[in-house]
Amino acid sequence: MKISLKWLQDYVDVREFLDKPKELGGLLTAAGLEVEGIENRAQSFDKVVVGHILEKGRHPNADRLSLCQVTTGTGVVHQIVCGAQNHNKDDRVVVALPGAVLPGNFEIKTAKVRDVESGGMLCSEKELGLESESEGILVLPADAPIGRPFAEYMGFDDVVFDIKVTPNRADCLSHFGLAREIGAILGRPVEMKIESLVESGDSTRRMAGLEVSEPELCPRYCGRGVSGVKVGPSPEWMRKRLESVGLNSINNVVDVTNYVMLELGQPLHAFDARELKGSKISVRKADAGETFITLDGTEVQLTGQELTIRDGERAVAIAGVVGGLDSGIKDDTRDVFIESAYFQPTAVRRTLRRFGIDTDSSYRFSRGTNPEAVPLALNRAAQLIQQVAGGDICSEPYDVYPSPIQRPEIEIRLQTLSDLLGFDVAGEKFVAWMERLGCEVVTSPGADAAWLVTPPAARSDLSVDVDLVEEFGRLNGYQHIPETLPVTGAAPAEHHPQYVFEAKLRRLMQAQGYFQAINYAFIGARFQERVLGAYEKLAAFGLRAIHEPVSLVNPLTEELNVMRAAIAPGLLKNVQYNSRQGNAHGRLFEIGFVHDGKRGGGAGEGNSYLQEWHMALAWWGEPSGLWEKGAQVPAVFRVKTTIDNLLRSLGIRRFSWSQPNEARVVPDFLHPGQCAGLSAEGKPVGFVGTLHPSLQDELKIRETVVMAELNLERLMAGQPRVPKARPISAFPAVDRDIALQMPEDLAAAEIEDVMRKTAGDLLQDVRVFDVFKGGNLPAGQKSVAFRLVFQDLKGTLEDARMNDLRDRVVRAVSEKFQVSVR
Repeated sequence: MKISLKWLQDYVDVREFLDKPKELGGLLTAAGLEVEGIENRAQSFDKVVVGHILEKGRHPNADRLSLCQVTTGTGVVHQIVCGAQNHNKDDRVVVALPGAVLPGNFEIKTAKVRDVESGGMLCSEKELGLESESEGILVLPADAPIGRPFAEYMGFDDVVFDIKVTPNRADCLSHFGLAREIGAILGRPVEMKIESLVESGDSTRRMAGLEVSEPELCPRYCGRGVSGVKVGPSPEWMRKRLESVGLNSINNVVDVTNYVMLELGQPLHAFDARELKGSKISVRKADAGETFITLDGTEVQLTGQELTIRDGERAVAIAGVVGGLDSGIKDDTRDVFIESAYFQPTAVRRTLRRFGIDTDSSYRFSRGTNPEAVPLALNRAAQLIQQVAGGDICSEPYDVYPSPIQRPEIEIRLQTLSDLLGFDVAGEKFVAWMERLGCEVVTSPGADAAWLVTPPAARSDLSVDVDLVEEFGRLNGYQHIPETLPVTGAAPAEHHPQYVFEAKLRRLMQAQGYFQAINYAFIGARFQERVLGAYEKLAAFGLRAIHEPVSLVNPLTEELNVMRAAIAPGLLKNVQYNSRQGNAHGRLFEIGFVHDGKRGGGAGEGNSYLQEWHMALAWWGEPSGLWEKGAQVPAVFRVKTTIDNLLRSLGIRRFSWSQPNEARVVPDFLHPGQCAGLSAEGKPVGFVGTLHPSLQDELKIRETVVMAELNLERLMAGQPRVPKARPISAFPAVDRDIALQMPEDLAAAEIEDVMRKTAGDLLQDVRVFDVFKGGNLPAGQKSVAFRLVFQDLKGTLEDARMNDLRDRVVRAVSEKFQVSVR
């Protein structure tokens, strides 16, 4: 939020900080209001002053240039060459003297232009950064004081703070609110001078009737009319104030509502009274399905849960969020109905999230405004409208406040303060700080060294004693809290096994060149369903087949409206984004929970929600480095190798891969011919596969994409596994190669299992080093070559023993499967 220091000066004395704004910024930041930026506009126009053209002549060497003699009131006449032609003798102009630095880091220097020296520049609005385009230099009024700094003349001699206000400090979302905070910090009086209201018009109740049907959602509603206004431009002082904090001037009436919002923190809305059908205002919920068009022309469909401001026929505003298109102030508006209200913050938050409408009003209403300031802001706006737009302030304003909001009375003990802050607190110092905040403090009759504290109405964030402890701590200064280590005799708790396992997974994946992705645990229902297709197909791979997605009651957006059923769809979005940004190759992994919602099966049964711990991997494109050239290994095998390495590093030795026997069991988003399921220690635990070409085309991803997802809960069984030391044989290993002819649908992993069981401990390794199809092989057959590595710890393996062992392995395989030795 932007705050003008000159505007603050209206309420609290901050004059000395105009020259040292960083000091005030440090005080605010230390008190919990982080100052993110400080803009000193006067510094931007250093050495830029008002000048007076004494003479204007033609440049001797260029017909299109003029040669001017300009005084800046210092007794020095500057000779300046100018390319514009819209100025004349005796004009008051803006002069940038040598040493000035204009927007765009354009430094002014004394220079020769066509062999004639020029000692400065006559500036246009574009060159001053005031307009995007301008014709000719800026000519000022004839009464502009010669020599006055341009920033001072234009009212730019101000310092603007950009402050990050935390959600609980809605009281600081205005100049007067921040003035209260500065007054408390510095111990200075804070005052807002408002003249007495003069009611000279007809009754507000004749302009419009009022009915509040939802007092729970709108606890207080005030309204007042101003008749006979003349809509037009705002006066210069108001325009400059609004522009100094980033708001553009619209017209005098609308500008007043914005001005009061920035001044007091209370959003207002001004209705054109003639556009209120039936001369009526009602505050009630919307009709389900009705269409509402906002001030900027956006059309939204209301659900019936939103609180609306209505006339006799339709909704004219969504309460606390945005006004309607037809009810706003127009150039020919004559009578204005001003609305000032307090809306229930949670209701406003739900509405703005539902429609994604973010306005200055909703920003404040959703955090909570001051219900006691509602009539003050209303009367302030009426006075200002009369001042800048004329008209008569109507009598008999509305103030519907059936159940006034009670301020809490908080009991706090001195011992509580000292215990929570860690040092002995002086009671009189605590009372002094609370009174600076505007709290009412009385001694508690029921306890020693205790007080009853009633916070001001603007501080809705103060409700319990620890809130007061926090307030005292920040205002008194966190630097006064002593640094002491807590005394404890207990040993630190051990990390949860899941945390340890996840940390190990991260290290292992990063070691293989993967980057970790961290996404929301929710996703768009339509995108997830498009990617996953039939959820039940995941069950064959050891992943939860969800019953139905878990819907969010109040999603951030419709693109994030359900809890994810798998991690792969969200990771696929990351791949899509990276591909569109030109990242032609990458590797990602993500660890997190997936969720399943199951409705109750009978009367009295509620919904049950389940979650499962997964890890997903994504690979897209191919590496393009020098040492990767010529690599022909498909990406799906690279990802498979990554998972193989991962399992071995986790101490899992018994695992195998298998391709689904039928394409119909393959998840819909994977290529049927490039997908494999993973089993570890007899249980399915996940899959790996290439993204289906149709989905790849739909997402406009140019690179080949491989996805994998693993059930970490199954892989975590028995973890951590302590590595077992194995002796190293002093005797040589012996290789035997076997080429087997087998059916194409027979997995090599099944052959390998039989080989290991038959050969026993002597068989150290089995590798597939060749696969051949075609040639003279019958249709439906393939040839797979295995290399068996044998080694004995006790002695050298002799040929006779090796041949016998080889024959046993071949017989066992041939008897179990329809295979033959080639």
